[in-house]
Amino acid sequence: STPWKHDVGALVNLGVITYLTQLLEFGFFHADPHPGNMMRTTEGKLAILDFGLMTEVTDNQKYGMIEAIAHLLNRDYTEIGQDFINLDFIPEGTDTKPIVPALTKVFDVALAGGGAKSINFQELAADLAQITFDYPFQIPPYFALVIRAISVLEGIALVGNPNFAIIDEAYPYIARRLMTDESPRLRDALRYMVYGRENSFDAERLIDLLQALEKFTAVR
Repeated sequence: STPWKHDVGALVNLGVITYLTQLLEFGFFHADPHPGNMMRTTEGKLAILDFGLMTEVTDNQKYGMIEAIAHLLNRDYTEIGQDFINLDFIPEGTDTKPIVPALTKVFDVALAGGGAKSINFQELAADLAQITFDYPFQIPPYFALVIRAISVLEGIALVGNPNFAIIDEAYPYIARRLMTDESPRLRDALRYMVYGRENSFDAERLIDLLQALEKFTAVR
């Protein structure tokens, strides 16, 4: 058996994929991935323990998260109001025009200095929470648990790799969902990723998706 320090990176990567699969495919999510609940077996496999804290995610929320990620990767905030309605941050029927500038400011700050790779999820959650004081905007319970789990996973990974970026590890999974899922919403999201809002083919973006998909297949 290989010493744990040599395969911890692969196990962390597997952990990220495992949690994304729970969250975005099955909609039933282990929300407490602290080090005591994640164990390397003697065979070098990842074992997840203690399913006492779980959360459910609806189909609308699952697809909404992938759509929002696609918009944020392109720094396209025109749909951000609808994204947050789909994710249950904003009540259906709310006029989002006054909220969009505040959300745009939050994500401009979160994406500064390195794009999506630089997002600090704890700081992002705090900034989103601040909006709740000024607008009809709330952090849904499921999302609070998602942010908590992502922050813990990232913290574990950073111990072994100070350059770890969870968005880097998540992108191959997102690429796989976009390029293989047959749901109409994700077909539309894939077209958006490749053609953008201006309906102009972006070969570089397609190459990025294909390379990310190849990386995911290699990990599996």
